[in-house]
Amino acid sequence: MSESVGRTAERAAGNDAGATHSHAAAAEQPLARAHRRAAWLVALLLGLGCAGALVSLVMQSRDGASFDAHGWRDGSLGRSLDRAIEVPYARPLHRWQAAARYRLFGALGHQVREGCPGWLFYADGLRAPVQPGHDPIERADGGDALTDARIASLHRYADALRSAGIQLVVVTVPDKARVESEALCGLRQDARMTQRLSVWNRALIASNVTHVELLPALQAARPAFFRTDVHWNARGAQAAAQTVGAAVLPLLGKPGDTTFTHTTAQPAPRIGDLLTLANLNDVPDAWRPAPDVVAAETLQAQRSGGLLDDGPAADVLLAGSSFSRRSAFAERLGEQFGREVWNVSLDDGQFDRAMQTVWRKRATWPKSVRVVIWEMSEDALSMPVDMAPPLAAVRSAAKTATATAVSDTAKAADAGMSPVGTAPAGTAPAPARQD
Repeated sequence: MSESVGRTAERAAGNDAGATHSHAAAAEQPLARAHRRAAWLVALLLGLGCAGALVSLVMQSRDGASFDAHGWRDGSLGRSLDRAIEVPYARPLHRWQAAARYRLFGALGHQVREGCPGWLFYADGLRAPVQPGHDPIERADGGDALTDARIASLHRYADALRSAGIQLVVVTVPDKARVESEALCGLRQDARMTQRLSVWNRALIASNVTHVELLPALQAARPAFFRTDVHWNARGAQAAAQTVGAAVLPLLGKPGDTTFTHTTAQPAPRIGDLLTLANLNDVPDAWRPAPDVVAAETLQAQRSGGLLDDGPAADVLLAGSSFSRRSAFAERLGEQFGREVWNVSLDDGQFDRAMQTVWRKRATWPKSVRVVIWEMSEDALSMPVDMAPPLAAVRSAAKTATATAVSDTAKAADAGMSPVGTAPAGTAPAPARQD
């Protein structure tokens, strides 16, 4: 009897369990169908997106544009898309991702490296970037196609200026990693950088072009660079100006009578460009290397006469990179000469971008220019080659300038250089921009 009751109870329990399972299965079926519909919808949207991308590539190719495969590989296209979309929270998110990446892993992105604590270095100053079509195939003399292109530009400029009776002085600023070598702490500079610099210096000597070696003076002035910036600080700029001044002044004769006043501001944090490259320019100091603390110094030429009077015509033209626009280098250089410098230097001046820009105005240079100082950074020797002025155009510009008899006043109206920190030909140059 009891066994019969037990079997009956078991069958009842089984029936209840089966009923419960069937009810659960019945409830799950609509949910599964909803999931499948959502999955198909997502797949459809992805398919439409891929189709749209293919159509865009086809239309782009029909318009003559090519797909930037390199930008796709290195992520620059994605970053451009981020900037174009302007998602409200994207910038703070990226900023704090960079801060967390540095605090947790000590990583600063692909453009910046940290040597000793707080000392940042530009990656392109440590290793030569890969240049499509200019991969180093070294010869017995250590040169390669990229260096040959640089030397060819040097010869074009030097020959044209000699024919016009103007002295060319080349100043190659050694990289921060070469000067502040004690702060590398495990980082190493690519030997290819040193080899290119050596080949370049040998070419300057062989071409009989005056060049200034800055490395000993900058090493003696250490720290000559900001910790969180690629550029030299006031000590480095002053040491460089004194060294360049000693080489150029004999070409000018005696110093001029222009004096400069110095104004020093209160010390304040200075966010270096390497912090900006690492996307750490706007985070608390606990989440990044500490910024440099700098007492910014301004140099101002003291001109005779009223504010509207023109100063003396420029004897020295400075065509350089951002180094010539930082830490009052142009003014410090003018102080060595006793005369103001016509500064046409450009940020991101690369190898000869400033020279190319001012060369287009060659026919309108004042006849007073006697020396051209061409400054570049060492890493520019490994950067892509910009289009250099054709030899015929260079020679034509030189002949035109020699034959032109226009007055300095008329040239001042024609020259009108656009970059900040330049002055019209024939007038007193404006001070270079401060940091």
